[in-house]
Amino acid sequence: MTRLEYNREIINKLSELVEKYPDLRFGQILANAEVIIYKNDYDETVPIDPFYEESEITWKRILLNKFAFYEQYN
Repeated sequence: MTRLEYNREIINKLSELVEKYPDLRFGQILANAEVIIYKNDYDETVPIDPFYEESEITWKRILLNKFAFYEQYN
């Protein structure tokens, strides 16, 4: 797939999650779908900036996390 196609797939998946979980805040959806990931750094949880990450990597991470996997089969 091209970068544009991966971006569209990411947006489509996030749109599905927004509709299915209207009570979640958008940041919660991004975190649950692992678009934004966090690490513990000296007892502080900090987000990892995905600015330079290719869309293919983001898409694959969304597909492999438990939240998206659950969504895919339920």
